[in-house]
Parts: sequence; structure tokens; C-alpha cells
Amino acid sequence: MNSKLNYLQVAYKTKQYLQVFILLLLFTNSTLYGDVYRIRQGDNLLIAVIGQPEYSLSVKVREDGRISYFGGDIQVSGKTIEEIKKEIQDFLLSEELITNPIILVSLDSQENGVFVGGAVETPGRYLISPESDIDIYRAIALAGGMTENADTQQVYLIRYKVNTDKEDKSKQSQGNSTIQDISTLVETYDLSTNQPIKDIRVNLNDLVYVTQLSVIEIQGEVKSPGKIYIHEKIKIVNALARGGGFTEEADISAIVKVSKEGTLTEFNVDEQFWKTAENSGDEKYLSDGDVLFVPNAIKVEPIYVTGYVHTAGAHKVRGPITLQKAIATAGGFEKEANKKKVHIHRSDGTTLVHHIEPGKDQVVLYPGDILEINKKFEVNWGLISSVSTTVIVITSFIINLAQR
Repeated sequence: MNSKLNYLQVAYKTKQYLQVFILLLLFTNSTLYGDVYRIRQGDNLLIAVIGQPEYSLSVKVREDGRISYFGGDIQVSGKTIEEIKKEIQDFLLSEELITNPIILVSLDSQENGVFVGGAVETPGRYLISPESDIDIYRAIALAGGMTENADTQQVYLIRYKVNTDKEDKSKQSQGNSTIQDISTLVETYDLSTNQPIKDIRVNLNDLVYVTQLSVIEIQGEVKSPGKIYIHEKIKIVNALARGGGFTEEADISAIVKVSKEGTLTEFNVDEQFWKTAENSGDEKYLSDGDVLFVPNAIKVEPIYVTGYVHTAGAHKVRGPITLQKAIATAGGFEKEANKKKVHIHRSDGTTLVHHIEPGKDQVVLYPGDILEINKKFEVNWGLISSVSTTVIVITSFIINLAQR
């Protein structure tokens, strides 16, 4: 009996903790934006008192800007969430309804806000008051600011306006519903740090969209390997310059471009290449997702193929190779190999689980990568037979005991 009572007590406590945790999640957003949005008539407020569920409710702000709360008439219109929490706390204390109340208040209605998307840390809807006046910089700040790949030269402000002109011929009535004409205005701004601060106001339901830059990567024998953010595309010669140029060990006769689709293209960077790349409409470009690899002219670096291949081990290559070529270099699959799924361990410590699709393979391996070929799953019928026999014997033994 005592153990059952203890179990019920633990279950009850657990339920209470879960309720508090869920409430905290629900009210997190109101805490973040409580200093921005001011309550107005028609808003729905969700009020919760921790540990006192009988004082928790959802209430609508009346036309006079007040709410009714357990016999009290509380003015909330024009106030922030934090101010309303204080009002409710004072009311409960003055009426001696609760001692030391912990109040949580959230705006249940999310009609008023601005949208911020694209290359920002936390895209989403952010509540603002109709009376508040924020600019585009603060709207982006509400979303955590711009990310590393943000294109500060192309920030869009998209405004949606519903045409309320009753004489507008674009309106059509269908029964009780009305089709309204919605106009869209797209404004583009350059918010680069070298530009003067602009007074750009953001209205309710506007969308602030920060464009993302394209990303390419330069690997191998360049002085500053890594990711480079660009506008749409860049000439290979300019990408190499941004990568700091070649090292002394670079092999400029076999530079490899790896496209986003996994296609390999090899370039011989001679004097003519540099001239055409700089002064003509040459097609040697890098675009979003491309990788440029500069091999080493002095040493040949290995990739590693392990597991169920005929010749496992290190295999020296001059640069990136396709998955099929890596498997072929290692002598091909063994009979027991899993030919549908492989593991690729990159030299930077990341691991890729790749599902092989014949004719659609786009994976490329770079020097230092490890290709792991595992054994395919096979049903062990001998083990299953042994287990089945054991189960039958044990079942028969139990039945015989029960019949005695």
C-alpha cells in the first residue's frame, strides 16, 4: 500500500514539473518581445499562475482596454507584458487571494508583427505594437542579426497592402466573402557598413528578407584555404586571388573544379589561362556549392578505402576522385560488401552516410578522406533455427510441467 502511495506521489510531482516546464516554453516568446509590443483592444492574453491553476485563464481585452480577472477590472491597453504581470501580481496580493504569486503572461494573438527571413540568425515573426515605430535595422536585430553569409548589399523590404477602396473594380463579391486586391511593393536596400545609416521604417506585416550569398570553397595548396562568399559566381582566377594565391608546392597544371553536382573538371593554369580569365568572356567560373582543389606538385596524397573491398588500404591520388573511381582503385566490392550504403569520413572529422544510387552518384572524395565499406546484412538462418528449436523445447517443458 505504501509503495503504491509513493508511486502516486511521484507521478503527481512529475506532472506538476511537466506543467511548469510547458508553461515556461509557452511564455518564452512574450518575455523576449515584451518590451516591443504594447497590448491593445481585441488582443487575447494567456495568464498563468504557477502552482495555482485555478487562477490561470485566457482573456480578451475589451473595447475599453480592460480585462476582467477574478472580480478585478484591470487596465492593460497600451502596456507591455511585463507591466501587465506586475498589475496582476499587485491585484492578487491586494485581494489576499495568493501569497507570493509567480505570474506568467503571454500574448495569445499574433496578428501584429513583422516577418524577418533569409540570412539572419533566427528567422520568424516578431511582434510589434501598431503604435511602435521600428526601422529595418531593429527588425533585423530582433532576429538576432545577420549571419556570416548575409548579402548586406541586397536586403529586401516587401510590403503588402490590401486595397480598401470600395470602388475598386478588382474586388468581387462571392456570397458572403469578398476577394480583395492585394498590392505588393518590393524595396531593395544596401545596408553595408560603409553606407550611411538610412531611415527605413518597417510596418505591420512587412517582410524583411536578407539575401544569402553564394558559397564556394578552395582546398589544397593555396595560402588561405576555406569558404568564400560571393555574389552568384566568380572567375577562377579571382577566387584563387581571394584564397591568397598558390603555395610554393602547388601544381598549377592540374587544378580541379568540383561542381555542386559532383562533376570534375581539370584546368591547366598557364599564362594564357590567366590572360583569358581576366580579359575575356571566359567560362571558367565557380558558382554556389563548387569546390576548387589545388594539388601538391611534390607529394602524392592518399585516400583510404577500408572494409569489404579487394584491396583495402591507402591509395595515392593527385586530387579529388569520384566514389566509383575510389572503389575501383581499391579493387572493387567484395561479395559480402554492402553496395547500397557507405560511410565517408572526411579529413575535417565529419562523417557522411551515403546511399548509392546507380547513375546518380555525386559524391567526391578528397585526399585524406576515408571510405568505409561495411558488410551487407545477411539473415543467419542457422542461428534462427537454433533459437527456434530452443524456444520449442522450453515451451514443451513448461506445458508438461503445467499438466502434471
